[in-house]
Amino acid sequence: MEDAEFAKRRAVPTCKETVPMQRNALLAAGLTSLMWGLTGIFVRLLPSLPPLTVTAGRLLVALVVVLPILGLVRSSRQSFKSALDRPVAHVLALLLAGYYLLATAAFQMAPVAEVALLLSTPPLFVLSFRRIRGDIPNRTEIGGALLAVTGIGLILVPKMSFAGDSPIHHLTGNILAVCAAGLTAFYAYTYRILHERGVAPEAIGVSLLTFTLGSVILVLMVSLAPTPSGLDTLNGHSLLVFLGLGVLSTAIPSIGFALASKRLPAVVTATISLFIPLFAGLFAFLILGEKLSPMFIPGGILVLGGIAMILRQGRGKAND
Repeated sequence: MEDAEFAKRRAVPTCKETVPMQRNALLAAGLTSLMWGLTGIFVRLLPSLPPLTVTAGRLLVALVVVLPILGLVRSSRQSFKSALDRPVAHVLALLLAGYYLLATAAFQMAPVAEVALLLSTPPLFVLSFRRIRGDIPNRTEIGGALLAVTGIGLILVPKMSFAGDSPIHHLTGNILAVCAAGLTAFYAYTYRILHERGVAPEAIGVSLLTFTLGSVILVLMVSLAPTPSGLDTLNGHSLLVFLGLGVLSTAIPSIGFALASKRLPAVVTATISLFIPLFAGLFAFLILGEKLSPMFIPGGILVLGGIAMILRQGRGKAND
């Protein structure tokens, strides 16, 4: 009995142990936002491939990278096995796989900075989900939502021209990005409810299941699709870009985000999404030479400001 009590006390981090753990978690969070900011760059550097092929390759590379982790880290292996046995974990994994597919297609159709900005809007959807369940947002949250929606309107409305294929293509990419953000929000909101009930699967287990389930399903879809997969156009440069997309922008940030979520307050990890558009816009300008539209900066400020208001209010509720 004493041994069990001693083990329990040892399992609880001391104050001296907590500080380095939080510092490492902050480092992981910063690295996550930086690497997710590279996603659109890798997608645009690939040849013209169907989004199904790109997403399948992205998740397959991520799966190959994390397989050694499953073999070497016992806790990760246990989390993965636990996720395999839980239907809700499969649903969460499919939501994330759907997000990866929609986000990839969006990056192929619209400017990288715009897509990254729209992908940072899940808090708007979370407010809607809360309202449906009877949890009415307060004035600050509603004000933040209106501010963010106004910013999105400033970015999207100038694109609503149907005089040719390019504007429609551009607008479709932005709409897909909004849909991807909606999937992320539904994932986060569902996970939060499960966590409050004490039945949430381990986040890292869900990430590993996403790579496994997503890569298997998407590879099968690519092989059965009537349209060409485009794999015959790949060369050495394309394979390196695929490797970067799967490792740097999928495997590492997904695991880093899962680890950061365990050590940091929810508002801190949620704020990661606010930095991704900044990195994405900078990388797109430096690497792709992509210029921002005149309305992107004022619209982006409104979007990020509105989301910051929502997240700050959420932090106040958590502290209460």
